[in-house]
Amino acid sequence: MRVRFGVYYNKPAWLALKAWQRYSATIAAVACCDPSAAFCYLTALRLWRLPLPRVPEHIHIVTQSPHKAGRLPPTTRAARDPKTGLTGLEHTRSYGIYRHHWAADIVEHRGVAVTSLVQTVVDCIVRMELPEAVAVTDAVLGSRRTTGEGLTRQELLDESARLSSAAKRRRVLEVLALADEASESVGESRSRALIHVLGLPAPVLQHCFYDDDGLIGRTDFYWPEQRVIGEFDGDAKYLDDALLGDRSTREAILAEKKREDRLRALGYKVVRWDWKTATNARLLSRKLAAAGITARKSPPRGQIPLALPGESTT
Repeated sequence: MRVRFGVYYNKPAWLALKAWQRYSATIAAVACCDPSAAFCYLTALRLWRLPLPRVPEHIHIVTQSPHKAGRLPPTTRAARDPKTGLTGLEHTRSYGIYRHHWAADIVEHRGVAVTSLVQTVVDCIVRMELPEAVAVTDAVLGSRRTTGEGLTRQELLDESARLSSAAKRRRVLEVLALADEASESVGESRSRALIHVLGLPAPVLQHCFYDDDGLIGRTDFYWPEQRVIGEFDGDAKYLDDALLGDRSTREAILAEKKREDRLRALGYKVVRWDWKTATNARLLSRKLAAAGITARKSPPRGQIPLALPGESTT
């Protein structure tokens, strides 16, 4: 099958790839077809190994000509089966090109041309929804950034000062005000941004709790006045070998239950949520309200709606 003109892939192997792997393979195919291509925006974010909320629909590149800006359809093709008339790719997304005409600071990274890390982050901050932008900023500022270089707040401020739009400069300031290097996962970052959007009191991050037996552990979120502890539970916590260490999934679940029992014994409420809740403001609002975390009288306005496009409100 053809991924790009002149670039081919074994079809069964292509279909066996996960969506992110197919996207990365398409980036490589575009770079192979056009070595001068400079990647930007969401594609550059992927190349810099920073979090994206979902697989992008396009491969984003910079063009110096305004006449070449715009979208091009995918060129991924496969021969049809003579008996069924099907290609096998009917239910597999392929990725077209999206050319952007804007000033770009291009560097070489991982063997391809890409917008610099600081420009990539700012380009995404001013175009993403608030939870997504906060997650990217937390990741590039925080100590958990172990797969590449990070940035400082000042570097992001300096880059934002070059933006011609006052609204975009304010957006960067807003995101930096919410960013917190203490966040330890994308799910925590998104949750914290939604908590802000909902007008809920800001939690304390990574607070340590003790009882007579010593350290119980650090919690993701803590509201001292309400004596409520919040925990984001991503699947990786119980399935990722790197996070599990020498423990089995069953052992990890049991240890988490004992930890929660010790916290409850101290008189705290513990509320947990998963990815579905962390990406749905209504669900998170209901879950926290049930634990006693309620909105201020005048929640922030103009951020994002309670339900993002495509969200379920149930």
